[in-house]
Formats: sequence, structure tokens, C-alpha cells
Amino acid sequence: MKKLIAILTLAAVITSSAAFALDGSTIDNKKVMESFNKEFVGAADVSWYHTADKYVAKFTMKASKVTAHFDREGNLLATSRYITDAELPLNVITRMMKKYPDQKIHSVVEYDAEGNTTYVITLESDTHWTVLKAESNGNLTKLKKLQKA
Repeated sequence: MKKLIAILTLAAVITSSAAFALDGSTIDNKKVMESFNKEFVGAADVSWYHTADKYVAKFTMKASKVTAHFDREGNLLATSRYITDAELPLNVITRMMKKYPDQKIHSVVEYDAEGNTTYVITLESDTHWTVLKAESNGNLTKLKKLQKA
């Protein structure tokens, strides 16, 4: 779990100003490119970013926006993608509907790292936003509750 949090933190850092955009849909690291091409056949609109020791590819695949994180050796570390509420596990949806019946789903991001899948779900009501972390087994954790202006 600590590693997953570290990877999610890395994702935030990489998308911040510390990341450097690379031109084109390829990079100069052969191992990373081979791994990317093997894992994500059919990826379109690929953009690459990097830090000193990580590479990040942002792309679309079957109409989904996907982000993939690689180390310099070409190992896939984590992925994230926007999904619809229909793609959430049934136990997540049912628990969420029981616990937050007055809120509608605004967005869902699926994170996959080290074989663990988690979801960050943003719910919306008339007065506030609620951000949840959901595990595949249906466990829900409230991350934030924000009042609307």
C-alpha cells in the first residue's frame, strides 16, 4: 500500500512542472519504447514526459485517456485511466449508492500498480464535491469533501 501511495504521488509530481515534455510519439530509451509498444498496441496521440529516472506516456486507447509510468529499464510501474461508472466493480457501485445516495458520479479514475487496482471517484451534490478512494473489494475511503462556491 505504501508503494501504491508513492506511485500515485509520483504521478502528481510527474504531471507538475518538474516533468519535461518530449516532442513526438517516441523517446530515446529503447527499453521503454519496446515495453510501451508491447503493452499498449493501438495507442494513439502519444505524448511523452520524463524526470531523471521515470518516463510517462499519455495517450488514448479505445476512446479512454490513459497514463502509463515506466522506469528507465522499461518496467511498467503504474497506469491510470478515466473510466465510466459502468466500468466500476459492482460491489463498489452498490456500497457507494448506499453510502452516498444523494450524490451523482462526476468522474472516475482507475489506478493500477503492482497488480492492485484502486479508483478515485468524484461525487457531486448540490452543495459539495466528495472525493473517494475505492478498492476493488468495495472498501470506500473519503479523501476530501469540498464545498461548492
